[in-house]
Amino acid sequence: MGILIRQNNANFASLIHFMKKILLLLGMLAACPAMAQVQSTESGTVTDTLSANPAAVIQPAANPVQPEVFRKNIVKINLSSLALNNTSLSYERSIRPKMSVVVDYRHMPVKSVVSAPLVKKALEKFWEEEDSEDLDAVFLGNNAYTGEIRFYAGDKPGARGLYLSLYGRYLHMKGAYHEYEYSSDVRTYILPFNLEMKGFGGGAMVGYQWLIAKRVTLDWYILGGHYGRLNVEAPALTNLRSMTSEERMGLKDDIESLNEEIPGVSLKATVTDEGVDVKGKAPFYGLRGLGFSLGVAF
Repeated sequence: MGILIRQNNANFASLIHFMKKILLLLGMLAACPAMAQVQSTESGTVTDTLSANPAAVIQPAANPVQPEVFRKNIVKINLSSLALNNTSLSYERSIRPKMSVVVDYRHMPVKSVVSAPLVKKALEKFWEEEDSEDLDAVFLGNNAYTGEIRFYAGDKPGARGLYLSLYGRYLHMKGAYHEYEYSSDVRTYILPFNLEMKGFGGGAMVGYQWLIAKRVTLDWYILGGHYGRLNVEAPALTNLRSMTSEERMGLKDDIESLNEEIPGVSLKATVTDEGVDVKGKAPFYGLRGLGFSLGVAF
């Protein structure tokens, strides 16, 4: 009987120990899904997201916003120059997001200064008729080379918006005035002057450039100005052997009187039997503005 009781106690203890293991194992299994769910929520796994929202698998991603593109190169023609019987072409290259360099070439063939309709109308309105007739005999032409650097304002990319331009210019001008009259007490002389001037100048300008189409620009030169110096050569080849010394001195004084009439002019005239030779310097200044250029960007 005692042996049976001890044996039953041992069996009961083994059963209790086995049940504890079973309950511990069940507790661990019950805790595993909760731990997996917490880990999945914290790490944001793709598996849980797709399970919660299956439609996300077939929905395409939204297209990213494409940055606005402004091409770095622009070739332009000055429309205002065409109205003044000259051609001006320029090339602009962006070197930084809001900075560019520009090179410009202008050509005006030697013509009467009143040949352009716009100039002729202005002379008829603001000049006296006698002065306008004298200008009919004045012929001028030039080649100009301009280099500039531009600084643009605004948030839009590329060379557009309000800008400040700093520029330098080389000018080579040719002209003629073959009806220069000098009258002494004895006679009147007609002198055929040919003119050539060369020099450098520099200045600043404010303007605005638009992108009016995908590849088309409009450049507005609002207002600017430049200043420099020109070397002047103006020979008049004619036979002056009959001119007296007093007449030669009077002709020399007549030409050099321009030094007092025009600020900045410094001319020296030499009168010989073969004609007159004028050399010196003159100011190179002017306004640059109220012009429009149409361009193609690439």
